Amino acid sequence: MRVKTIQIVWHEKKPVYSVDFHSSGVLATGGGDKDVKLWEVKLDSEQNPIVTHLGHLMGHTRDVNTVRFAPSGQLLASAGVGGEMYLWKPSTETQKVFGSEETDPGWKTSAALRGHTDDVQDLAWAPDSSALMSGSIENICIIWDAEAAARKCRLEDHRHYVQGVSWDPASEFVVSQSTDRTCRVYGPKGPVLGKKKAKKSQAASSVKMVLDMQCLHVLSKRAMPASGPSKQEQEDSKPQRLSLFQDEQLNSFFRRLAWSPDGSFLVVPCGQYKQTADSPTLFTAYVYARGHWAQPFLRLPATNKAVVAVRFCPQLFSLRDCPPQDNSLSDSQQQQPFQLPYRMVFAIATLDSIIIYDTQQPTPIAVLGALHFEAVTDLAWSCDGMFLAISSYDGYCSIASFDKGELGEFVLAADLPPHIRERVACAAKQAAPAACTPHPHKTPGPASGSASMPPPSTSQASRLQQEEDFSMLSPLPVRKMNASTATGMKSGMKRIAPSPNVAGNSRLDSTQNTKKARRIAPEAV
Repeated sequence: MRVKTIQIVWHEKKPVYSVDFHSSGVLATGGGDKDVKLWEVKLDSEQNPIVTHLGHLMGHTRDVNTVRFAPSGQLLASAGVGGEMYLWKPSTETQKVFGSEETDPGWKTSAALRGHTDDVQDLAWAPDSSALMSGSIENICIIWDAEAAARKCRLEDHRHYVQGVSWDPASEFVVSQSTDRTCRVYGPKGPVLGKKKAKKSQAASSVKMVLDMQCLHVLSKRAMPASGPSKQEQEDSKPQRLSLFQDEQLNSFFRRLAWSPDGSFLVVPCGQYKQTADSPTLFTAYVYARGHWAQPFLRLPATNKAVVAVRFCPQLFSLRDCPPQDNSLSDSQQQQPFQLPYRMVFAIATLDSIIIYDTQQPTPIAVLGALHFEAVTDLAWSCDGMFLAISSYDGYCSIASFDKGELGEFVLAADLPPHIRERVACAAKQAAPAACTPHPHKTPGPASGSASMPPPSTSQASRLQQEEDFSMLSPLPVRKMNASTATGMKSGMKRIAPSPNVAGNSRLDSTQNTKKARRIAPEAV
């Protein structure tokens, strides 16, 4: 792994608020200069990441807070200050931008979405790209029909700024997170007593499904053991309830939560944890299993700064034959927290560092720190899993690049159940035809050796029941991390070990982190 902070003028030295990758490898960024910019990301002769400016999309009159490509690759959504929202579509025309010497970057305005009157903080696409969800500081979320550019649904349950939204890959749930210290899960309404529930069409789009949604669960608090000088006093006292999430005093505009590519679990940032009422508050990210919203089943400890964003690598990886072990961990901590027939890799961003996790082990793969002078704002994985982009308030972006096979071997699409295959294909934005990629003569294609995912079928009906028999998966040999990564480790680095029972914590020393990726081993907590 190589990490580099690209020292170029990204957005006129203004903050970079958002990043996202297209399936062709093009990186889109939004920032404080009122523009959406497109970049080509590649490796130089020394295998270090570099970027080349392809063009910029003009239309916004104020800061751009978020940019997101649709899973189909046919649309790009951007939103920002003042409620401005635009949809962009690929253009085959090549002409000079009015008043500029640069040529058109290959995208043009498709529609302006009007409905918000104040800042939009986050966007999330439906898996079939037919609908778009937005969250704003008006305390509301709006779900849009992307084709008609029309508002379809307003969700008005939050009492403070909505700073994060996410759409379930199975198209059953949509989730929003707010500074009112709640995370709300919306889903289809249950059948009315005495009436038969109408059968949904197998080809029903996400637009039709959101018309029947309501708030099903509010993730807000958890019971905490009472503290007292004696055991009898603890038993007699009522259990206290602690807020799971931080309030509006958090120094960030964003709370970007994320679903796993297969839809099996949800990772929610901005968490706080106290083992007892008298314990210090620790920063964390909570993991919720799909359909089990009563309490998180896992807690991912962070550094001494709050978690503000989560993004998953869109590719699935084969299980390792021999996952790494550490004798300093207890037997319960050595257990794999995710019992899956494949591995998923994801990154969580704190205000000052990036922690990369793997679902086959309870400890991080790497911790990246000391990259930026100000807080991190967003993360984005390239669709082939070879790059991780990081944006910051300091006006710069960092790019982490991975060698082929460094994270593991890709699971072939043919080895996945059909419903998982469709969800992963949407996460990897593999539905985009080559003819619609911006500037195909400039942008690199998928890296050789990457898994080739077929486009999802037209049916986006929710498949709630996961297939139980995954015996067709055959683990492939995995190449280990480069030796250069391991030799750069400092003995003084702290270690992280998330606990499946949401108890205990450990803390990272961010001053030990450098711009090179470091392998972190677990520590008993």
